[in-house]
Amino acid sequence: MKWLKWRETKWGSYTFALCAAVLFYTLISHLNVILSGIATFIGYFTPVIYGVILAYIMDFLVKYVERILAGKLSEKPRRVVAVGVTIAIVLTLIVLLTLALIPSLVKSVTDIISNWSTYERQLSEMVQSFTGRMGGHSKVNASDISRTMNSAMSRFREYYNENSSAILEKVTNAGSQLASWVLAFIIAIYFLFAKKELLAGVRKIYHMVVPKAAHAKSHTAFARVNVIFSKYIVCEVIDSMIVGCSNAVFMLIARMPYVALISVVVGVTNLAPTFGPIVGALIGAFILFLVKPIAVIPFLLFTVVIQTVDGYVIKPKFYGSALSVPSVWVLVAIIVLGRMFGVAGILLAIPIAAIITYMIRDLLAKQDENESKE
Repeated sequence: MKWLKWRETKWGSYTFALCAAVLFYTLISHLNVILSGIATFIGYFTPVIYGVILAYIMDFLVKYVERILAGKLSEKPRRVVAVGVTIAIVLTLIVLLTLALIPSLVKSVTDIISNWSTYERQLSEMVQSFTGRMGGHSKVNASDISRTMNSAMSRFREYYNENSSAILEKVTNAGSQLASWVLAFIIAIYFLFAKKELLAGVRKIYHMVVPKAAHAKSHTAFARVNVIFSKYIVCEVIDSMIVGCSNAVFMLIARMPYVALISVVVGVTNLAPTFGPIVGALIGAFILFLVKPIAVIPFLLFTVVIQTVDGYVIKPKFYGSALSVPSVWVLVAIIVLGRMFGVAGILLAIPIAAIITYMIRDLLAKQDENESKE
């Protein structure tokens, strides 16, 4: 076209370069605003993204139910029944967890508020007994402990009164997040019912964009990645069950209260990387503190031990054998990607290590094949 010939002149190329430099400088100087805008734009699709993730995870159970019903129902009714069974199982688990957690937490908080004077008196008696045994060697005073506890309660009330609006805002944000997850669950159900049609549409778009020569290789690669993520999710669930059951056995041996409640919390929060085990440990310690304070320290010590063993022994061995990745690479991936990208790096470290291992093995196999032909 004639109007594009200006690019072939010196002034045209200089003008284009100058405009590109100005545009690049503008982008760099306003990077925070641009990133904030991108984050806001992506935030509009948060329920959809959550819905895709939930649908992908729930589809494992759907396919399992479909295999059970194979030969008994035709394809479409089988899919409907499998999705319905999956929804029922997920909702049942959510209800059971809610019934197990909420009443116990409410009762525990109510008990500590109503029995605060009793806890204070028991602590004072413990301090007096301790000072009596220590004689003149102890500088701990029971009245000082009592005044400290009363001061702490007064400060807590003052903090609550001064920051009640901020607390209310956080509760509102938590409610908004809950609403997003509820909406995501509904979207996931639609995705599960329309899986066949959605995948057919995605394939058509993919075939339009990607050259035909790359279709076979890319399909193989995507299938392999899907298998890796599938095994990773299964391993995550089994690993969390191991941690939760180990916690239950320890608490039963140590005769601690709320074994089932705390073990479920520890197992479920273990699914989340990095901060999940910390949150589970804090919730468990808080519940124990309300009913049996002396059990808090042994519980936390055991949590540190089991999480260390899980992170550096169980996960590398377990995930390495399931995903055909050397244990040392699993450990290295968790450490390196965790340091580089934080929580997201730890969450994706194991599947990324498996994908990279698969790619390297594929390249080496092709190299050996080419050398054998020569």
